[in-house]
Amino acid sequence: MDRIYLDHNATTPVRQEAIDAMLPFLREGFGNASSLHFEGQTARRAIEAAREKLAKFVGAESPDEIIFTSGGTESNNMALQGGVGTSRGRRLISSAIEHSAVRTVARVLGETGRAESVVIPVNSHGIVDPADVEDAIIADTALVSIMAANNEVGTLQPVKAIAEICKAKGVRFHTDGVQLAGKTHIRVNEIGCDMLTLSGHKFGAPKGTGIIYVRRGTRLSTLLMGGLQEKNRRGGTENVPGIVALGVAAELAGKELDAESAKLKQLRDLFETLVLAAVPKSSVNGDREHRICNTTNICFDHTDNSAMLMALDLKGVSCSSGSACAAGSPDPSHVLLAMGLPQHKAHASLRFSLGHGLEEWQIRSVVARIAEAAAQVRESHPLWKEA
Repeated sequence: MDRIYLDHNATTPVRQEAIDAMLPFLREGFGNASSLHFEGQTARRAIEAAREKLAKFVGAESPDEIIFTSGGTESNNMALQGGVGTSRGRRLISSAIEHSAVRTVARVLGETGRAESVVIPVNSHGIVDPADVEDAIIADTALVSIMAANNEVGTLQPVKAIAEICKAKGVRFHTDGVQLAGKTHIRVNEIGCDMLTLSGHKFGAPKGTGIIYVRRGTRLSTLLMGGLQEKNRRGGTENVPGIVALGVAAELAGKELDAESAKLKQLRDLFETLVLAAVPKSSVNGDREHRICNTTNICFDHTDNSAMLMALDLKGVSCSSGSACAAGSPDPSHVLLAMGLPQHKAHASLRFSLGHGLEEWQIRSVVARIAEAAAQVRESHPLWKEA
């Protein structure tokens, strides 16, 4: 049985072009980019070329606004801890549906007294109301951090409106843009954010690569202290092969974005139509209009997502019940609960996220397998016969 991978929001396969680009820097181009000799400067030029590609990818005004990191978690920690650490204010505002790389940091900063953590609710579609953010901003606010696109239900947040509010009030605004990359154009000046984070393995680069965009003039304390790398903003010997691959993946994603996003949206919409027709008592969670092109979150009433995941895995389908970082937790998705779903529906929901290389025949094959899995799981559900 052919396996079909529908978990691209968790991670993506590394693009062959990115692998080919990094191999020379694992072999003969092994120099330390901080060294002044030939090997070191060869590595330095490769890093700066990648920095230019990432600056273009997010629409930054200067490559100097790009800091390379180990991924989205480090970048988000840098934004929140570094943002609070350089502000006289203490209030940190985030939303109820943030990824754990923001949510946990905000909670810990609050529990340790380093910040006053304020969490903004979302509506039933999983969208933040900018007016709620505005009401939460006081003179003591250090930072607002609202994700651009949710990783579980795909909803797009009104980050431009929130950025305008923050600018008018003189408060820095950070957005977790991890799920935007490769799915929609990213233009930091159009968003108006002061900081934006990306993770390479979400768009065809290797794991362990990422960036934080920091608008010129934005104060940010160092999270990793040590050497003077990244203009003294992030200590540690640079991951040259990974950074080179990240640059290539970003370049590819930018070139292919319009055609790729249109194809993924078409396949995603077809998938939803077929699933809802094939599986009784199934429904889509979240906003079906304001969302990224590749993501759907579907509730299969009178099932259990753990049982569904196992059944689908045995049938060759890879998907998830939410964020990969929360895998193994018995608790229902905090995103779905924040949207007002009752626990039994949250426990019966799965995320399907499409990606590069997927074809229509695979979508049709997956739908048949999902229908079989739902029927099998429901056979042992105590309330299914009554339903």
